[in-house]
Amino acid sequence: MRKISLKVAIFLLMLSLIGAPSLAAAKSIELKLSHATPRSSTWHQGAEKFANIIKEKTSAKYDIKIYPSDELSGGNQVAGIELLQTGVTDIHMQDALVWSAIAKKSILPCFPWLLPSYKDVDKVMQGEGGKALKKVISDVGVICLAIGENGYRQVVNNRNPIRKPSDMKGLKMRVPGSNVHVNLLKYIGADPITMNQSEVYTSLQQGTIDACENTLDLLFTQNTLEVVKYISLWNYSYDPIYFSVSTELWEKLSPEERDIFQKAATEAMAYQVKVTREKEQLLHKRLVEYKINVVNELLQDDLAAFKKAVSPIYKDYKNDFGEEIFKQFGYKF
Repeated sequence: MRKISLKVAIFLLMLSLIGAPSLAAAKSIELKLSHATPRSSTWHQGAEKFANIIKEKTSAKYDIKIYPSDELSGGNQVAGIELLQTGVTDIHMQDALVWSAIAKKSILPCFPWLLPSYKDVDKVMQGEGGKALKKVISDVGVICLAIGENGYRQVVNNRNPIRKPSDMKGLKMRVPGSNVHVNLLKYIGADPITMNQSEVYTSLQQGTIDACENTLDLLFTQNTLEVVKYISLWNYSYDPIYFSVSTELWEKLSPEERDIFQKAATEAMAYQVKVTREKEQLLHKRLVEYKINVVNELLQDDLAAFKKAVSPIYKDYKNDFGEEIFKQFGYKF
């Protein structure tokens, strides 16, 4: 009996020495990925793509849990970035308008009619402009790996169709907390009001505000089109998404893992841009599902009037941002 017990003891000892490390190695490390939009958005599709690539390429060493709608920061979008800076969140996706509260120059691609077409977007964002923006984000204590796409921002309202600057005079319009957008809308004659996205639906419904602006994807996924009468597809501001990881996480990764994360982010954001543009085309067609008056595009003379009205915004930020970064986006003073 004692011999049997001794054999069992030796077996258990060997198991503890050999088997335990194998079990530990098989256990995944959970990473938190936070983004600002609902699960139905293309942001979430990009996040899922990244998570799947990382799981596959690291043999499930890393398991990425996705938190949509800035759940980790209670819906506070700027606080969501701060969680990334402090390493509470490992990976984060946020657009330029929100990022501008922390890294001012990150707002540059959103300047009015600076990037009027996707051809212009791709040329700049895949070139020197994109490199400059990654550095702007990385300079505030995180690592920007790739840039995705929120898309062109459109304007919806409950007062009147918007075709020319005079149509916006006195319009109470919600904008995110971007000083650039607050100021440029004042130049047009609107009355910009900053508020959290979570308040927009009810504020439009109750008449607290007349209007707001956002991408088609988010106007649909956040149900804004249910409570507005007019939409103008004016493509006035292009909004990128910055895909970043915390410095704390980056420093823990091996060189091989950094390469995997970089390539995964690039692939995931390329995919996210693709599905965003495909979805935008489909959503244009779906506008007929709502009782909403659609201005499909601005006439050239009206567009020129808008551009003239907002042109001072570039001079306002010339000294603050520097001429060089504007040149990287094709703008010359």
